[in-house]
Amino acid sequence: MPREAAAAAPVAALDAAEFDRLDSRVAFGRALGGIAENDPQVMVVVSDYGRRLALDGLRSRLPGSVIQCGIAEQNQVEVASALANEGFHVFAPSYAPFITARVLDQARVNLGMMESPVVLVGLGAGFHAGILGPSHMALEDLACMRSIPGLTVVTPTTNTELASALAELAHDPRPAYVRITQAPAGDPALPMGDFQIGRCHVLTDDNPGHMVDVAIAACGSITVRAAAAADLLRQRGLACRMVSVGTVRPLDRRVVELLGRARLAVTAEEHSVAGGLGGLVAESLLERRAAPGLLRLGAPDGYLEADEQDRLLERAGLTPEGMAASIRARLG
Repeated sequence: MPREAAAAAPVAALDAAEFDRLDSRVAFGRALGGIAENDPQVMVVVSDYGRRLALDGLRSRLPGSVIQCGIAEQNQVEVASALANEGFHVFAPSYAPFITARVLDQARVNLGMMESPVVLVGLGAGFHAGILGPSHMALEDLACMRSIPGLTVVTPTTNTELASALAELAHDPRPAYVRITQAPAGDPALPMGDFQIGRCHVLTDDNPGHMVDVAIAACGSITVRAAAAADLLRQRGLACRMVSVGTVRPLDRRVVELLGRARLAVTAEEHSVAGGLGGLVAESLLERRAAPGLLRLGAPDGYLEADEQDRLLERAGLTPEGMAASIRARLG
């Protein structure tokens, strides 16, 4: 089945807007259940966390397709790698800090050096599990994963994009990390275009092909807040360009081109300002002969105390108003 049809399967009973409002963990399970209708090679290897992932649909279609490793993420990656090497299409989900930092050695050896086509899935990335403290805040995962050679790193904005990414990775298995952030309750849905790994999506552009005052690139669910910040800047008379970055590695070269045609380039992410999308864009812009100023918006370079996600985002300045104020201050 084409990956577009596979991605559409989990939303057959819901429209895209309803699917995007689901908890991302439920959307993950439904997406894999839909993919499994036409892919008997799909398997999920979990580390205790599986009971929260709505995997009943997958289990009913493919009995034995879910393997429980207990609270042992390093073993989880080893088991997933062994299955992938035997031809199964394997997804290994867990809390984002555990399936990246805790298993970094297993990821670099099995997915990087051995090129096992396992898809690691980081759930609750960013501040989503912040009420449990800094140990559960995934704010370094992009920096860890994008440093592993050959690893595809995907950062969907919505559940619909997540379903498309999972379908594409099942159709064309490769070593990958899918980072799932969950927008706080009350954040509006953001209509997105067709998703394809490796391609960015221009949401708005006040001066296509030419210079603007501000060009913003964002990844994950924080994109909806960055787009709202761009709207606030337009109310102040600034010409803006808004780009959704669904894949951090490989980075679409258009991202650098689009940000390069601006007085100020801005990155926004629910990740540390060190090593994530902002660091990647900085590296890429510096390779140009002439680059604009760059403002990286994200979590501070430090560990925050436990709190609810929306309050942590506010403390990090990652509200539409906070981002717009930081951009205006930088522009002077």
